[in-house]
Amino acid sequence: MELLFKNVTTVDAHSIDVRISGDGIVERGQNLTPKKKEHVADLEGHFLYAGLVNWHDHLEMNLYPRLGTPPYNNYTEWMKDIYKPKESPLKEIEKTDIDYRLMWGGIKNMISGATTVYHHNPSRRANRKDSFPVFVPKIEWSHSLAVEKKFRTKGDLPFIIHAGEGVDEFARQEIYKLDELGLLGKNTFIVHGVGCRSPEFAILEKTKTSLIWCPASNLYMFNKTADVAGRKNIFLGTDSTLTGSPTLLDEMRVASGFIPKRQIFDMVSRDSKGFFITPKKKDDPVENLFSLQPKDISLVVNRGKIRMQDKSIGFPALKKKIVIQGEEKQTDIDVDKLKMHFEKKVGTKILEQNALWRLI
Repeated sequence: MELLFKNVTTVDAHSIDVRISGDGIVERGQNLTPKKKEHVADLEGHFLYAGLVNWHDHLEMNLYPRLGTPPYNNYTEWMKDIYKPKESPLKEIEKTDIDYRLMWGGIKNMISGATTVYHHNPSRRANRKDSFPVFVPKIEWSHSLAVEKKFRTKGDLPFIIHAGEGVDEFARQEIYKLDELGLLGKNTFIVHGVGCRSPEFAILEKTKTSLIWCPASNLYMFNKTADVAGRKNIFLGTDSTLTGSPTLLDEMRVASGFIPKRQIFDMVSRDSKGFFITPKKKDDPVENLFSLQPKDISLVVNRGKIRMQDKSIGFPALKKKIVIQGEEKQTDIDVDKLKMHFEKKVGTKILEQNALWRLI
C-alpha cells in the first residue's frame, strides 16, 4: 500500500508531501508526483504524528465500567471488593466472547491514535493477527506479588508487573521484595508505583527499572498517584476502563496536571509504530495533540494498513462504519457486529455506564 499525503504538517512544523509505504515514510518533499494507482489525499491543515504508545492496558477489560468503592489502601482491597463473578456487571460481561472484548480494547486505542499497546494479560491469537487494530508487542509478565507464585527470572523481553499499587506499607514493601527476588532490572517495568517514595525510586534508578504511570487509575483508587516529576524511565499507560481513562488522549490530559506536556508527548511517542493524522487546531503540535478528542483523529495507519479514516479521505478499502462522538468514520472492523454481540449479552443499561462505550 502506497499513500501520498499532500501538504501535511509534520511535528517539526514543515508543510510537505509525504509518501508512506507500509508503516514507514519512504519519501518526503515538495510537490511529489503521484505514482500510478497510488492513493492521494490533500491534507493541508493537518498534522502527521507517529503512532502513540499505550504502555499499560488490559485489552479485554475495557467493556467494564469503573468498579469499586474507593479509596483503598492497596490493590488487594480493590480486588476483593470488585471480584463478584455471580453479580452484575461481571456476570454479564464475562459471558461475552473474549476475542470480541480484545477487539474492543484495540478499538479503544485506535480511536485515540495509539498504534502500539502493551497488553498486560495472556496474548491470544486474535490480538496477534494483522487484522487487529493495534500492534501488541511480545512481553513477559506477572500480575503482582500478591497474585503470582512464579516469576520470570531471565529473558530479553520486557517484564511487566504491578507493584507499589497503593498508599500503605504493603504497597511500598513490594519494591524491596522484587529487588530481593532479583526481578528488577533494565528489562523490568513496574506498573503504578504509587507507594514509591525517594528510597524506592532510588532502587528503581539503581537497577534501571522503568515505571509505567497510570495517573487516572491511581487517582480513582487511592486519591493519589506516583510522584514522577523529575524521575527517569517513566512511561504512560491508561490501564483498563475498570479504573482508568477511556482513551490515551484522556490519560495524557490527566498526566498534564503533574508534568509538562512535552515530557508526556515524548513518553507516548517512544518506540512507536504507524502514523495518525489530525486537524491542525493549534500551531504547536504538542498543544494540538492535547486539545484533541477521539472524533478529531482523521486517519490511522498501522502495520501497513489504514485502520480508520474520515470519509473525506476516501481510501476505498475501508467498508465498515464507526461513529465516534457522533462523527461517522470508516474502518476495516465490523464495529456494529461487536456492539450487537455486547448489547445482546450484557444489555445497554450496563454498557452505558462505561465511558468508552458512550464514545462509540
